[in-house]
Amino acid sequence: MTIVEETIGYIFKNQELIKDALRHSSIKKYSIKFERLEFLGDRILGLVIAEYIYKNFKKNNEGDLAKIQASFVCAKACYEIAKEIGIDKEILTAGEDLATNKTVLSDATEAVLGAVFLDAGFEIAKEIILKLWANMFKTFDISKQAPKAELQELSQAKDKKMPSYELLSISGPSHCPVFEVSVSALGKEAKAIGSSKKIAETLAAKKLLELLQI
Repeated sequence: MTIVEETIGYIFKNQELIKDALRHSSIKKYSIKFERLEFLGDRILGLVIAEYIYKNFKKNNEGDLAKIQASFVCAKACYEIAKEIGIDKEILTAGEDLATNKTVLSDATEAVLGAVFLDAGFEIAKEIILKLWANMFKTFDISKQAPKAELQELSQAKDKKMPSYELLSISGPSHCPVFEVSVSALGKEAKAIGSSKKIAETLAAKKLLELLQI
């Protein structure tokens, strides 16, 4: 029994599936199997989370639901689960540094979920996902989702990339500078100005989130 099987509470009937999920694509001869499981797990996770938030966030509109889902299926969330279930202790990679890489571990979480689905079916996969994500559900507060955090989670969930911020200019007197910043993500860009770089970035993220919801 692997550490992962013990922590998720499921023993694989087909042991090759869990082995494939824990052999990262950096090891070339295993890359196709790992990537296919990751692809499948990503879709299963998205469906389970979508159903959960649809049933449990009844007063929120489509835009809110998309933000909530992005918080639960982003790379950060999957990385946290990977650490909780011991993927970091068992994953095989082409280099030792990759075994602690957040993206690698996040992808492996999805691969494990894909493997569970193939071995046990949707209902068992759903049960395991809801159990593993239970603490995130309990502590989530949509009112505390700041624009930069929301944008990051949305961008990572949809194309696994971080938003890109750029300082365009600093103008005005030294005692009262004006910062202009741009941010790009998911094929769109927004600009904003503020009395500090942080404020300008926050305003730009807010604008871009509004554009992405159109």
